[in-house]
Amino acid sequence: MKIPGGAAFHDSIADVWDSRYERVGFKKRLRSFVSLFDQFVEPGQIWLDLGCGSGVLSSELIKRGAQVVAFDGSPSMLAAAKRALCDYGNVVSFQQGDAQNLSWSGSCAFDGVLCSSVVEYVEDPYELIREVGRVLKDDGLLIISIPTKKSLIRSVQKLLRPVIRIFGTDKYSYFDFSRFEIDSSAVTDWLKKVNLQLEHISGFDPLIPKNFHPILPPALLICIGRKFKKA
Repeated sequence: MKIPGGAAFHDSIADVWDSRYERVGFKKRLRSFVSLFDQFVEPGQIWLDLGCGSGVLSSELIKRGAQVVAFDGSPSMLAAAKRALCDYGNVVSFQQGDAQNLSWSGSCAFDGVLCSSVVEYVEDPYELIREVGRVLKDDGLLIISIPTKKSLIRSVQKLLRPVIRIFGTDKYSYFDFSRFEIDSSAVTDWLKKVNLQLEHISGFDPLIPKNFHPILPPALLICIGRKFKKA
């Protein structure tokens, strides 16, 4: 199976991925997701962790009583998730593939889909969101993070990258694969394309406090969309 470019990039850093959660920014982002899980994840639900990485967020879903399908395009990331989640038995299963093609799943299969730091790495973000809309049950939830247009930190990193490379260091290499960005004003219409209604939107940035986000766009938007019930 050919590994998509974004998944191949994460496959190359799988061995050091967990160490990133020791950083202040990663810890802060984890807290943002955990706070939403406390509000929206219910025992007995079935969730798809679409881009599970090493399983950190999957374990938080499981701790709140959910059954989880942990999905990733990177074989090495998925192997790490299997090791990390081995004690959870039959409440978790694993699937490898392309996040833009969830044909292994039937329609309306999941109460929730978590999609953290994935959509920016795929070739066709609209195909990914269409597939998410298909596999969600009516009234199901999508929790998704999306890079923000005009983010200060991302803009600075993009400017610094070619300068740093002059000195032989390939820093911020994820920009070779991270392309999709969105303005907060466009999120509602983007979700509506696949029958999802925006219920919550918040900004996340490792450096900029939330009260400055209206004038300094954060690095990520964390959004919750709910699939419309059929009439």
